[in-house]
Amino acid sequence: MTELPENAAPAPPYPCLALERGCVRRWFELDFQGARAGFRQLPEGGAPGVDLLCLVDNPCAELSLLAAWLIGPPGDTHPDLQALGVAAACDALLRGEAGPERLDTLRSRLGALIGLGRALSPPARAALLLRQGLLALILDSDAEKARAAFAEGERIAVAAASLPLELVHRALASLVDCLAGEVTRADVQLSDTELLCHLEGAGLLPRVLVHGVLGLVSLLLGDAARAHAILSAGAALPGADALPDAVTLPLLAHRIYAAADLGRRDETRALAQALGERVIPARNALLQAYRHLALGTLALRERQPLRALVHADECLGGPPDDARLTASVARLLRVQALADLQRGADAQALAALWVPRWLHLGLRRLAAVARQEQAMLELRAGELDRARRVLAAARELLPAGERLVPLHRSAAWVAELEAVLAPPSGGTEAPPPRVNVRTLGELVVEIDGRRIYDRDWKGVRTKMLLIALICAGGQKVPAERLADMLWPDSDGAQAMQNLKVALHRLRRLGQRAGDPPLNWVHVKHGLVTLPRQLCRVDVHELEAGLLAGTPPAALPDGGEDFLSPSECQPWVERYRRRLHALLARCGHGVAPG
Repeated sequence: MTELPENAAPAPPYPCLALERGCVRRWFELDFQGARAGFRQLPEGGAPGVDLLCLVDNPCAELSLLAAWLIGPPGDTHPDLQALGVAAACDALLRGEAGPERLDTLRSRLGALIGLGRALSPPARAALLLRQGLLALILDSDAEKARAAFAEGERIAVAAASLPLELVHRALASLVDCLAGEVTRADVQLSDTELLCHLEGAGLLPRVLVHGVLGLVSLLLGDAARAHAILSAGAALPGADALPDAVTLPLLAHRIYAAADLGRRDETRALAQALGERVIPARNALLQAYRHLALGTLALRERQPLRALVHADECLGGPPDDARLTASVARLLRVQALADLQRGADAQALAALWVPRWLHLGLRRLAAVARQEQAMLELRAGELDRARRVLAAARELLPAGERLVPLHRSAAWVAELEAVLAPPSGGTEAPPPRVNVRTLGELVVEIDGRRIYDRDWKGVRTKMLLIALICAGGQKVPAERLADMLWPDSDGAQAMQNLKVALHRLRRLGQRAGDPPLNWVHVKHGLVTLPRQLCRVDVHELEAGLLAGTPPAALPDGGEDFLSPSECQPWVERYRRRLHALLARCGHGVAPG
């Protein structure tokens, strides 16, 4: 790298060209290959200051850039180029190519650059906030600091119309939600995010990351089959295998979890072998720790607690107060392995030590699962009353309505715990759906018994989205179809963005401040569904009965038609005619609206 002379020109031509031609923005937006291609096309020349091509192609150069730019005054270097150097240095540190002795300097300069505000371009600020959140999450296990950084980064990315940075911030914010115990919230947010992945310019790395986090959310919800499908689809995206290991290897590790949950032993072992072949030669401490977590979990599920304990200890490996996220999860794995080795006192002591710390850091999911493990230890010691109290305390750590799905445990383990402490009561009926939609006559929506009035709809398009979804059958309706129905004159990208906003408002219909989210509109793989266990639609029940040959003796509400006559959109009329035809076939008639 060329040394910066004392009388350097304030605007070196090489960096300015890099900025003008968008090379730096592409790097900030995680299109590393596109950035490299752009840098290579810049004219050669001895521009003083910074060799950007060296920066992106030679990881070791990032550390010399850090020393040259950050230890001394930055001089006349453009703020975005300073941001590029700091972000690249953060990436090098997270990859293990820089020692922790640089961390304090790096954090200080990172905070100072973010504090420059509008002197930086919005993509540069969002990229720095991304690294700030990653350092807080991965190195400090601090979910609250990470959440704040990702939220601000998303806000800036949206304002700057930077779709790749928006997707990455949203995905990582959802990961933080999972660790905080808000898995339903993460599922809702990622369902919206998945729709954006289909837009032009989303970028490969953000799409793979969204698949990885969505797969993890599915695992935490106890749906291993869905998780396996999502993670496999993410790994199969064209070009995914060429992305950085920090993105692709966690995807592989989560696939190991999913395959183990599904009992696919051969696939599990093959994936574990592939993980080792990629991680061990790279000598990346962080990814090595992730590998030991995956293998330790596999050993625990296969009733090899001693092997699980060894993997947990290998993952820890550092000082006793190691704050890395992998170390936090490894301590939970150690609690579980000790419990299965009949070392209950050691497991209880470790859990008692770390549960308060995890709660302080916002890792409520880890704390709740550790309490769940303590409940099982009490149960196996014959202390049933104490076990019930501890299990209740574990559930109280999560938002109301969240299921306490354990980490690293099989369904049999959960069944053993629940069978004794929460035995199912026979003969009980399933709870009624929380959302009730009446369409025969006036459209009426009730959520948890509260009627939704016109003032609650947050715009007419929100109501029209629900009507369109009902007319389309309400089950696995392609998002593109809904966008075309509601915004036929808009281009595809704008229509999908409008749909995203309407879906967000519809999900939060009638939600009061402090209420946990009710995910009564599901979006999976670009398909929108009203889940029947949460949402009852009278006309769908009527239609199902007519198709099954079991029509009602009389139409509800005195035989009123589907919606009011004022609803005359073409797709409403088509559905109305379809319903009339079914009623006529079954010997019922209805006056046309």
